[in-house]
Amino acid sequence: MLLILLQPYSPTSLNFNICGMNFLLTLSINKYNILTIFWNVFLALIPCITVYYLALTVKRKKWHDFKVSEKISFVLIFLFWLFMFPNTAYLFTIVRHLVNYCQHYDKYRVCSEGNTWMVMFFFTYSAIGLPTFYYALKKMADVFKLLFNRMTATVFPIVVIPLTAIGVMFGLFERLNSWDILFNPLSLSRIAFGYFTDLNLFTNFLIFTISLYLIYYGSGYFIWKIVKK
Repeated sequence: MLLILLQPYSPTSLNFNICGMNFLLTLSINKYNILTIFWNVFLALIPCITVYYLALTVKRKKWHDFKVSEKISFVLIFLFWLFMFPNTAYLFTIVRHLVNYCQHYDKYRVCSEGNTWMVMFFFTYSAIGLPTFYYALKKMADVFKLLFNRMTATVFPIVVIPLTAIGVMFGLFERLNSWDILFNPLSLSRIAFGYFTDLNLFTNFLIFTISLYLIYYGSGYFIWKIVKK
């Protein structure tokens, strides 16, 4: 039995594994790869996990209590969080994959081919962005409140949300990733400048930013009302 266990894979077994892997890699819904779902959700969770442990580390310290090495570490972790944070809001755009999900509609715009479930599927998938977006931003604002003051925590989301909108547009229009900030900073700066000189791109940026403001502050208001009750 031991010799059998130590034998290498047979060609049949190897081919089966390769076929299974190829099946997973090609499995898609409306031409949207299923594995991408797990990857995007993972990226959206990274800023949440980062700020959670950062808050545990900071506790109730003030900025002036930190050593120089601790300040440098905080800045690096914060920059990492800032670069990854747009991945939470990027999930809101996933609903675009519903375009052309149906070949024939009835008069009520309902797909008659049995694909209507895709509406709920992509909506639920996009909705994961709501708790990750709100939690990561609110938690980091609370960290800044502890380190500095209440005014810093108030201004923080106002500044971060427009940057997040640009980050989401990078992913949508340029197909760029968070790590491109490190590898192509000059190129990203040039592209970002173009968003403010092209009317169509600026309109997109403005609507993205306003929408993210509404999502964040609207969620905060409803949570506050629920907690108050």
